Amino acid sequence: MAENNEMMEDIIDSHPERMNNLSKYYPFFKLMDNAFGSYKDIDVKDLDMPYLVLAVLRYLIEENHFNHKKVTYDDICGFIGCRIREDFGLTPEPDRMKALESYIFDKMCNDGRPFILTWFDPCAKKKRISRIRFIESRYDQGQLHYILTEEALSFYLDTKEIREESRISVEHILLSKMVSSKNFKGGLDVVARIGQEVSRLEASKDQVLRLLGHHVFEGVQALDDFMNRGMAWFEQEHEMFAQNKALVDQAMAMCTENETLKEINALDRALKTVMRKHENLLDACTKLQIQADQMISRAKHNRFRKAMDFENYKARMMEADSLEALAAFVKPLFGLKMRKTLPLSQLDDLLTCKIEEAAEKERIVTGRTREYIYEDEAADLRIETNFKYFLKILFERLLARGRVSLTELNRLYTLRLGSDICDNGDYYTFLAHISQKNFYDLSKAAVSPDTFLEAATAKFLISSEWARYRLLKFKLTYMPETLIETKEGFYISEIIFERTEE
Repeated sequence: MAENNEMMEDIIDSHPERMNNLSKYYPFFKLMDNAFGSYKDIDVKDLDMPYLVLAVLRYLIEENHFNHKKVTYDDICGFIGCRIREDFGLTPEPDRMKALESYIFDKMCNDGRPFILTWFDPCAKKKRISRIRFIESRYDQGQLHYILTEEALSFYLDTKEIREESRISVEHILLSKMVSSKNFKGGLDVVARIGQEVSRLEASKDQVLRLLGHHVFEGVQALDDFMNRGMAWFEQEHEMFAQNKALVDQAMAMCTENETLKEINALDRALKTVMRKHENLLDACTKLQIQADQMISRAKHNRFRKAMDFENYKARMMEADSLEALAAFVKPLFGLKMRKTLPLSQLDDLLTCKIEEAAEKERIVTGRTREYIYEDEAADLRIETNFKYFLKILFERLLARGRVSLTELNRLYTLRLGSDICDNGDYYTFLAHISQKNFYDLSKAAVSPDTFLEAATAKFLISSEWARYRLLKFKLTYMPETLIETKEGFYISEIIFERTEE
């Protein structure tokens, strides 16, 4: 008797919740009863209302929540008409097709009225009425557009019709609707389902890793499938986590009731836990790719090994207890040709072969060894030559004017060295080297150079042609706020070169 009482208490207590969960299926099965026959002389008995309902639900999910588009009445009717033509092969006249589209969509909306389900509540000892809608309309900025209700989203998820990789994203859409409608208990259930989905992805990741360890080729195929299906939506899921966390924080800030605040706190804690699991899964998947590359590399190395491991092969034959494997192993040993013979075709080669003393010796010509210039040596020589031209023009300008800007230098280099000077990489290398110091004294640079540029300058100052520059002193003033465009899309900051006597 005690067990029966406990069972009846469970039946009575859980019945309202079960009916609320079942009520989201009622509109779908109610629409199934609307069998098509003919409509305005159009033979529509082949149309399938359940297919059209699920198609419209998926269309609204995609357009509203993934593409962020406001769907109008004409959009939905156009989608229904497209399905009728392409999937069922019906092509009535345009006016009749438009009327048929409106008729089907009005049936899905129940002509603007909710679907009503009446059931008995054993707790309250009275009948309850559940009003359910799949599609509701909103008026915004002078236009009527349509969205799915919370019940429609929950129903569609339960049908498992949604693509596997986007299930977390659709659960997030449902969560945002529940938080907006202040259904925090329902939101907690949605977060639990998101956590289960993340755990499922973790299990899939572990399965891929195990498969890679046992059979690398099947593991590679499973890895590609997991990355294409499981990882493709990570960025979108991360954004939706942040959006729903912001909604929960906003609801917490606006809440004044203690009981409601407790529900929000519980939802916030659960959401934070799932967010951490999701981030850890992303890190683990990144490491999984590295581990997979290492396993594939080892498998390739083992597959193309140079030596035969006879001990391992013998152990595997004994484990399999297979005579066929043993026969295949020893059969080549019985066909060895132990007696060696010399082909007659080789006799001519032996007779015409020259002995070592009669062989012509190689003549070694003594002479001057050829000098080779390596690529790095050629590059250093080119850089020094280019630096010589850049420095000489700079020093001449400083002696003549006492002051020159980088803008003027660019113009001088272009006139003397050609218009393609701004495409020369050595020019920018020269600017980087000369910008290492703010002051240059060439008399000191010739004795003890500090930089690569000063060392190159010291070589140039030895010649009589450069004698007039040996006592030159100048300073550099950098102007980062002023930019010079050397060529389209490339900028360098202005520098002022000024001769000084200090």
